Amino acid sequence: MLRFSFHYSFAILALVFLIGSCAPGSYGRLQWSDEALDLFESSRLLEDHTYYYFGPEMKPEAIIAIDNKYVLATSLWKKIDLTTQELSQWMERIDNRHRFLKEKYRGATIVDEQGNRLGIWYSQIDWTVIKRGAENEVIIFTPDTSRFHRDTRDRDTSSATK
Repeated sequence: MLRFSFHYSFAILALVFLIGSCAPGSYGRLQWSDEALDLFESSRLLEDHTYYYFGPEMKPEAIIAIDNKYVLATSLWKKIDLTTQELSQWMERIDNRHRFLKEKYRGATIVDEQGNRLGIWYSQIDWTVIKRGAENEVIIFTPDTSRFHRDTRDRDTSSATK
């Protein structure tokens, strides 16, 4: 009987630990938003936001607009004084209508762990790490673009040459 209760207790403790370790923690998230998508694709700028991009300036991998109530922590994001014309040129180069579904850019609202709206996101990359720093600082990791290159790099081509 003692042996059963020890194993039972251990199993419950392990289950509680496992569930607790999968909890989201104190991170923000991207909430997919047609409104954010429409703002970018119609080349409308939000006046009370600061714009940043990641990737090549001619065709960014990701574009974010952070509400001026917050300060983006120093990172690899490049700040840009974006104009409607520049945003329109980016949208022409990205051109969702002619892209394959897996490469389609999506719009999202960037929210912190309490659900406060920090800004908007536009990218084909569908995740990032979002945290709040001290005071009004926001930490948004640049997207991991390596997964877009894994398809060909990790593919076993040995059977194709036989």
